[in-house]
Amino acid sequence: MQVGSESDPRQEPGNLPAPYVSPWLEFARNLQALFADLQLRAQELWRRNGEGDLSIPGFWPRNLASIFWPVVLLLVVALPLAGLRWWQSAHPTLPEPAPGVVARDGFVPDGVLPETVVPEPLLPEPLITPQPQPALEPEPTLFDFEDPPLPELDLNPLLDLFLDGSAPEGLLASATPQPAQNRLVLQVSDAWNSLGPSVRTSIAADWQQRSRDLGYSSLQLVDGRQTLLGRSARVGSGMILFESNSVG
Repeated sequence: MQVGSESDPRQEPGNLPAPYVSPWLEFARNLQALFADLQLRAQELWRRNGEGDLSIPGFWPRNLASIFWPVVLLLVVALPLAGLRWWQSAHPTLPEPAPGVVARDGFVPDGVLPETVVPEPLLPEPLITPQPQPALEPEPTLFDFEDPPLPELDLNPLLDLFLDGSAPEGLLASATPQPAQNRLVLQVSDAWNSLGPSVRTSIAADWQQRSRDLGYSSLQLVDGRQTLLGRSARVGSGMILFESNSVG
């Protein structure tokens, strides 16, 4: 048995070239490791800042140590943006003048230099022939309109049923129904007081009969002050009349 005469194929020779590795894969692995390291460092800074372990100036209160560096970071970001906005507002950009701008009536647009304005040639004004004005019709006055006819008065049809000449003229002033109480209220004028008792009784009985024919179970007579002068009898039939100075 010969030892070392033949090399073991399972042993890798040390002089062979290294296997090829893509530089882009190496860059991706390194970039991933870089992001992981930055994340760990950021977490460590956040933890140390929350614990107040980071160095702060002596004038800053110790109980507010955790917000010092966030405020500094906010100022570092905000100050350049504020400076940029101030620079843009202090130095606005002017629009470029348009070549060959025609001036009308001496007006020059903003941002246009006077030497770039081309005056518009003057054209002769056309002759304007005056047109005859039509004759104006006189405006109508208030006297030209006819007064509209006055509307006819619509009397209470319920009152018309009692104004048939059976009672003296002007005695009955109004007739007001009260459907909730099934009652009819008749208002008489002051001429009621000048009538005799028998005439009042006769007129009241006639009005009571007419109110019953209309479907009202109760009738009341009042004067202009709504004083009760008479009413239907609650027991039996007929009318009960009162004097004008008494209360029924």
